[in-house]
Amino acid sequence: MLRILFILNAFLTLGFTTLSAHDGIPVPEKGVLDLRECALDENSIFELNGEWLFHWEKLLTPDNIDLHRSTGIPVTVPSYWKSYEINGSSLSGSGYGTYSLKILLPENYNSALCVDIPLFDVAYNFYLNDRLIGKNGEVGTCREEEKPWYEPGNFCYIPDTDTLQILIQVSNFHHRRGGFWQSVVIGSSNEVLDRKERRRMFNYSTIGVLFFFMIFFLIFWFIRRKEWLMLLFALTTMGILMRSVNTGLYFSNSFVDASWSWQIRMEYLGSYLAQLFGMIFLHRLFPRKYMKQIIRINTIVMVLASISLFILPVHLFTYEMMFYQPLLVLFLAHYLIISFIGSLKRRIMDIVFFTSLSFFIFTLVNDILLANSVGAVSGNYLSQLSFQIFIFAMAVMIILQWIRNDKERLQLQDSLRFKNRVLSVIAHDLKNPIASVAQFSDLLATKPELASKKHITHSLRESSQAAVTLLDNLLYWGRNESDSLSISPVQIEMKDLIREVSALYQHMAMQKELDFTTDVKTGILAYADPVFINVVLRNLVANAIKFTRKGGSVLVRAWQEKEQIYCSVIDTGVGMKPEYLEQFKNEGYLSSSIGTDQEIGTGLGLQLVKDLLEKNNGTLEIESKIDVGSTFTFTLPMDKES
Repeated sequence: MLRILFILNAFLTLGFTTLSAHDGIPVPEKGVLDLRECALDENSIFELNGEWLFHWEKLLTPDNIDLHRSTGIPVTVPSYWKSYEINGSSLSGSGYGTYSLKILLPENYNSALCVDIPLFDVAYNFYLNDRLIGKNGEVGTCREEEKPWYEPGNFCYIPDTDTLQILIQVSNFHHRRGGFWQSVVIGSSNEVLDRKERRRMFNYSTIGVLFFFMIFFLIFWFIRRKEWLMLLFALTTMGILMRSVNTGLYFSNSFVDASWSWQIRMEYLGSYLAQLFGMIFLHRLFPRKYMKQIIRINTIVMVLASISLFILPVHLFTYEMMFYQPLLVLFLAHYLIISFIGSLKRRIMDIVFFTSLSFFIFTLVNDILLANSVGAVSGNYLSQLSFQIFIFAMAVMIILQWIRNDKERLQLQDSLRFKNRVLSVIAHDLKNPIASVAQFSDLLATKPELASKKHITHSLRESSQAAVTLLDNLLYWGRNESDSLSISPVQIEMKDLIREVSALYQHMAMQKELDFTTDVKTGILAYADPVFINVVLRNLVANAIKFTRKGGSVLVRAWQEKEQIYCSVIDTGVGMKPEYLEQFKNEGYLSSSIGTDQEIGTGLGLQLVKDLLEKNNGTLEIESKIDVGSTFTFTLPMDKES
């Protein structure tokens, strides 16, 4: 277990802190970075950490920097200016000033350079030589003049001289602190932009995982209303998601036109909600009598803190984070000790929790130190990966806890099968879309030019479609199991329904080079619930494509015979073993099988098809031969009377 923790921590530290920089790159000293003896090339990239000059209460420009260079005080960056002293007195968090750094380039260096600019509290103008190449908000000398904003940026520049003069005007009259806490990075345009793209794609994958689990467990709770652990976990994930989209690369800017103050409020609200529901969730997972009163107090404090976000100005309520962060670490450390004791007794849940929580606390402490410019293991936020690992571990634990505590359902065979299927969904179908997103993110990060390729976007769309189909199946099957599935039959034009379903799977069939056709005449009307029959057809067509080898064929046809409507999905696939057919006939479900392209399933779809058809007074017949193919034929009534 300790070995696992060491490997995870080493991976995080090395994977996120290392830049593709050359050995021996000097650091800035007294506002000057001398690169004249360095061999810079297309792989060069480095952080501008070191001694800059800081000019308090001066907004210098390229025109007057030479006149005021002597007035600057050497400061170590990145840092907040509250840690600086002038004439023995510490600076206040509010105010304005200018950071300056002179970079001496190798002689005749004229390759394109790119600057990755982090966030500044709370507005900045970034000058490179005589050009204003970037800004956030409006810098001012008082609160009325200033307009705060957060959005990281990067700017490319082709030097026309051997000397680069960087000036960063910064003002802060809206936050409790001013300055910056992450590194300014400079290097070749390819390296800097690739680094930025990798971070962007990884942040997208983290947000996608958080959103997926939030929706998944909300649906799970909707199916099983008494499973409050599911709801608490979903709400905790929602809080982390709210914080994630309003920090880092600030993805919320892409979707919502909100003010800076509302960005900060949503970030803090997400943090408070995550702790509020997360502590209740952990208490239910590891109940301790002495924690009941503490959890009540924590709930009251978090509710009051959340209310304060909408009453107090930003520069006041941000002081709450100074108390929130150590309180959160203290809570998590408490449950770390509990899980460690359980791990010594070799309890699987405790081992999983202890390992994932140790990793999470490590990255959390690093990010807290970084956000407060105190000194951290890494100059980058590390919690994105730990979020994914911790959330996935918690999801597994919730399912295990649900199985362990739900003794009544364990007594029923159908209910036991339901749990096993859900575990299978978590272990396989749920993992595959997330793994696909991660793989394509990696691919796009290393080769951004592939973003325009149709097959990449089609593959991403198919992963999303597979996840949506899974959630649909799980929702309908769960509702059917709990007898809460209502039916609304109407007259269905089968040609329209088959055309709609075939359009969804046309590209999937093309990918496997299948001959995918339909045969149905206009006027074939069935009396059934159109939503349920749509689910039936989608599952049958998806299975036919899944188990048919490249070059094969899939046919969907419908016809009328007497007072019944028949619909068949016919494929030339691998066929089904006789024992599988017998299992489905006797027990009503099939074991999971692997498709011709290694697609993994749970066997849930075909059972759902059978159940939905029975709800609509229909039947299902299966004919299949190994290496010849399968025919799935279902019947539906023509009208209400039949």
